[in-house]
This record gives sequence, C-alpha cells and structure tokens, in this order.
Amino acid sequence: MRTMLAVMLCWYCIGVAAAQVVTVKNYSTDGHPTQAIWTPDGQYVLVTVNSERGSGSGIEVFRVEPGKLKRIAFQPLGGVMAQGILLIPHTQTLAVGASDAGVAFLPLQEALEGKAKPMALQQGQNAGSGYLAVTPDGQTLFIANEYGQGGNVGVIALHRDESGAVHPQALTQLHTPRATPGVTISTDGTRVYAVGEVVAESFDARIPGNDIPELHHDGCVQGQNGSPEPNGALYVIDAAKAAQLTPAAGADAVRSAMPAVFDAGCSPVREIMSRDGKTLYVTARGDNKVLIFDAQALENDRKHAFVGAISSGGEAPVGIALFDNDRKMLVANSNRFAGGGGKATVFDVADRAKPTLLQTIQTGAFPRNITASPDGKSLLLTVFLGNELMVLTEK
Repeated sequence: MRTMLAVMLCWYCIGVAAAQVVTVKNYSTDGHPTQAIWTPDGQYVLVTVNSERGSGSGIEVFRVEPGKLKRIAFQPLGGVMAQGILLIPHTQTLAVGASDAGVAFLPLQEALEGKAKPMALQQGQNAGSGYLAVTPDGQTLFIANEYGQGGNVGVIALHRDESGAVHPQALTQLHTPRATPGVTISTDGTRVYAVGEVVAESFDARIPGNDIPELHHDGCVQGQNGSPEPNGALYVIDAAKAAQLTPAAGADAVRSAMPAVFDAGCSPVREIMSRDGKTLYVTARGDNKVLIFDAQALENDRKHAFVGAISSGGEAPVGIALFDNDRKMLVANSNRFAGGGGKATVFDVADRAKPTLLQTIQTGAFPRNITASPDGKSLLLTVFLGNELMVLTEK
C-alpha cells in the first residue's frame, strides 16, 4: 500500500504548470548568506553572511523600499560562521547561531545600525550551533548544535528583566546524534522537531519506521566519494518538559521530554510544520525527497505516521517553507555535492496526499535556507555559494 502511495505521489509531482506561481528578484550579498528574516514591521530584511573579504561573519541589513531592497548596514559578529537567525518574540533581541561560539544575542535596533555588541552563550566545545526555534511566548530557545556531543538540541531559558532585556540561561542539551542540522517548532509551541542526519547502526534497526522502504536504507551515500552510512532520524521534543530539564536530570525525565523518534530517510536536514499542527515536512537530502508525516500520529499512531514521499524536483534538497496559507511549498534543491547551480521548486500541497509540482526556478550555487513572510505571500531564499538573496513573491 505504501509503495503504491509513493508511486502515486511521484506521478503527481511530474506535472509542471505553465504559469509562474512566484516572481523573483535577486540581490547580491557581501559574502555567503545563510539565513534571512524580515523584521516584524516589514521594514527591514536581515541576512546572516560569512564574508569572503576578510571581515568575518555578520548580519547584512537591507531596508525594504518600494519594489526593492537597499543595503544600509553591516553588523559584525566576528570570525565564526553565522548561521540561523530569529527575533525573540515580545522582545527587541536577536538570536544568531554562531557555530562553535554558541548562540549570539544582540539588540535589534543597534544591529540595524551595525553598532551592536553581541553577547555569546556557549553550547560546548565544537558545538556547530546553527538553526534556532523559539516558543511563541519568547521564554525558551532551542538550538540545533550540529556537532556538539555528536549532535544535540540545546535548550536555553530566556529570562527578561523589568526593562525587557533578555538574560539567556543554558538549561540542558538533548542528545540527537549524529549531526543535527535542523530544528523547528509547532505554531502552538508545544512540540519541537529536530533531525539527526545519521543514527547509530544499533539504534537504526529499532526505531519506528524501519519497516518502511521509503524511510529505511541499508546505505546512504552523498557525493561521488561518500561512504555508506545508516539513515537519519526525526526527533519529537515536548517543549514544556524540555524547558524543565537541567544537566542533572535523570534518564527518565529526558526520555519523557522526547516522546517520539522516527526513521527519516537519508540525511534529513530541515523540517517545517503546517500552521494547523497536522503535517510535518522533512527534506531528506540524500534521497532527493520531501518526506510527509502526520504530526499527531508520530506520537499516537505510529503505523500511520508516514504519509508519503515526493521527489523534491532537484538534487540534495535542504531548505523548505510553506506559504499561501500552507497551500504551497518551496524547496531549495542545493545540488551541493555535484556542484554548479541549484533549483528552487514550488509545490501545491493543498492536498498533502496529492502534491503537484508547479514551478521550477534556476538558482546560483547552493540555495540553502528559506523563510516565509508573516503574511505568507513572500519568501527569502539564500543562495550560499552564489552570494545572493532571492526574494520570491506570490503572483
């Protein structure tokens, strides 16, 4: 039955609509861009970049003007790689994944002027702190530490004083080996989803989903010279329970904070949850596919948790975002192992069982991360090796 469903899903993926779904404008960046966000008022776009000109990493600031973006400032972050970025809700504080320096915190207004003094919170030696997710109340931050302890999700309490200033406190780290490149959170803030690219072979055969051919593989290989590895996993985290953990927490408390683990194909790297909390999409970079899960069934009905897998429409998909009230999905096909340009693909996912490829957009080298605007009508796509930011707007 699952094989038939997968065939049907792939059949729906091969049709391409003639009309454009989104229009594109391109902007050069001062180095390799990683992630971009809008400020809540829609007046600025902030892009984490890693400069090729010796100035280190930082945040490139663009002002939104009629029909275009104008670069106005650069906020330095130092010599470490700048990765994920978000604005903590109900505050004026930015958080940035700063690789081995942990998480950098800096005031928004000063960053817009390029004058902020970042404060870093360590996540351990060689953590590789990358992408972030925060609870809607702005009280707890989750960080994907790609390499720390082989891969973990850091949990940070965001205390605020009477002036509204944020005082972060590292609480604990949840082990999600091996290599944890992505994390996202449900709209209601109750569940956090993280992916581990590779799991231990002894664990690989025991997690749910290992009997599903689309998810479980004997050897995952990426790139011409890659060595076979076990497949990866999707981790479900109870946000409230995780926020109560400390480094001294016992094994039972840690297990309680992670109610589900599921097989997730070859090298899962990013995930996005629908706003209604029903559907989770995961890019399986090594399979060139997007995996579709029923979020509630991941915990309550695991036999029916996996909905299907669709071709991503390109090679090595990484970034993923939903837009147009979750009726459409944009995927960044990085092509990072073969080299050359990549592709962005637009899908109609109004019926998650019958996704349809609508549009293919050529990009520069290594399209990486995607952020949708608050109104769901525009998207920011970073092209990492192409030193470019693409703004895609629904027609």
